[in-house]
Amino acid sequence: MLKTKPMYICDDKKEIYFTDVVGALERSEIKKGDTIFVHVNLGAFGRLGLIRDRSELANLFIDAFIKSVGSQGTVITPTYTYSFCNNEIYDPQNSPSKVGLFSEEFRMRKDSHRSINPLFSVSAIGAKAEKLTSNLSKTSFGEESIFHRLQNIKDAKYVVAGVNYFICSHVHYIERLMNVPYRYVKKFKGEIQVNGKSYQDEYEYYVRYLNKNVIPTFDKLEKHLLNKKLINRINLGWNYISTTKFDSVYSEGVNMLKKDSLFFLKSKPQIDFN
Repeated sequence: MLKTKPMYICDDKKEIYFTDVVGALERSEIKKGDTIFVHVNLGAFGRLGLIRDRSELANLFIDAFIKSVGSQGTVITPTYTYSFCNNEIYDPQNSPSKVGLFSEEFRMRKDSHRSINPLFSVSAIGAKAEKLTSNLSKTSFGEESIFHRLQNIKDAKYVVAGVNYFICSHVHYIERLMNVPYRYVKKFKGEIQVNGKSYQDEYEYYVRYLNKNVIPTFDKLEKHLLNKKLINRINLGWNYISTTKFDSVYSEGVNMLKKDSLFFLKSKPQIDFN
């Protein structure tokens, strides 16, 4: 049984098992019935233990998330492809995720539902999986996007596991809502294939101005949320799991943007705001 083998070994020879991962998720205040959006870096928690197959390791982590939310909960992860940006055909059943092994293994599971979005698709497993990934709008971060739907689920949570910085796609939903001056809507056209049938379509991407020194950062938001004790951070091996509520990211992010429209940037961009 894979779940009885050590997943990771740390410097002090401490071994991390499946039960340790589940325990860390539960201590981070993930509860049964929760809807969670997760970013995962599998290589951050220690040296590989006795599970050498990275696909098996990824699926153990997926099982740990599923166990932590229970049968009435839902787990969602980004499976972004940026297909139309690269003049590629998007096929929700076959287009590989370009944002890591965890997301690729997640979207290939039989119990996974993937959204039709040739730029920023997501995959979901659980009670609300099909509902959350179906009939989304053609805007990646606007009205009726996945982030808009998650924002409207009470106590939906954002989980960052093993990533050394607080990556937060929901920030772009907030930027779109607040109409920040350093991004604009750009439309991309291309081909989508579903169940062997092809059609042309157009999707929106809220892009930043290139060559204008527009450098995004989540560091200030992370520090702000930590200072207000709105992120619950639990150690796991060499790294940690950070959990916060979508509503906390939204309310604090909106407040900070009202005070400083460049809050999500490292420095002032080379843009004329007049």
